[in-house]
Amino acid sequence: MNRLLKFFERASLVSGFALLMSAALVWIDGRAHSQGAIEEFERIRDVIASAEDQAAWSEKRKAKYSASLRADAGETLAVLRIPAVDMEVPVLDSTSDMALNRGAGHVEGTAKPGERGNAAIAAHRDGFFRALKDIEVGDEIELTTLDEQQTYSVTRVSVVDPLEVSVLDPTEESVITLITCYPFYFVGAAPERFVVRATLN
Repeated sequence: MNRLLKFFERASLVSGFALLMSAALVWIDGRAHSQGAIEEFERIRDVIASAEDQAAWSEKRKAKYSASLRADAGETLAVLRIPAVDMEVPVLDSTSDMALNRGAGHVEGTAKPGERGNAAIAAHRDGFFRALKDIEVGDEIELTTLDEQQTYSVTRVSVVDPLEVSVLDPTEESVITLITCYPFYFVGAAPERFVVRATLN
């Protein structure tokens, strides 16, 4: 009887220790993942345009960008990079004036950056997206979200009427559609839209 009691006592101690270890491992894993997500989020949020980045921008756009850094422009969804044209821009979850002064904006009603479908992203032609004037078919676009980094290849560059909304239509494949006003150096309200379509590699 004593042996049986000692066996159950030891078994209970071992089980209790195992449960404590499991709980500790879950806690450590959770903290590690949480910290990693926070660090990645902060890295994405800290994409600030340097004076060199702003070299081709209009003076008006530079002033509005500077002012936007002092206000809340919305959640940062991703960072968009196009190495071929030396462009890096945060993608915000809005196309409000404040968001487009800060970076690029995700067009409501289209797929979110990183999701399957057509993710449309807009920005000003005299700011971050002025670099698109030099983009070519075949150039790669890198999209970094909190979950992953994806690489797309430019398949089409076109100029369309502002009312041509078919560029926002859903797609079965994963694509990015970049939209800005055109011509790039037009004075006043630009009459057309410059559209870049890229497909996930």
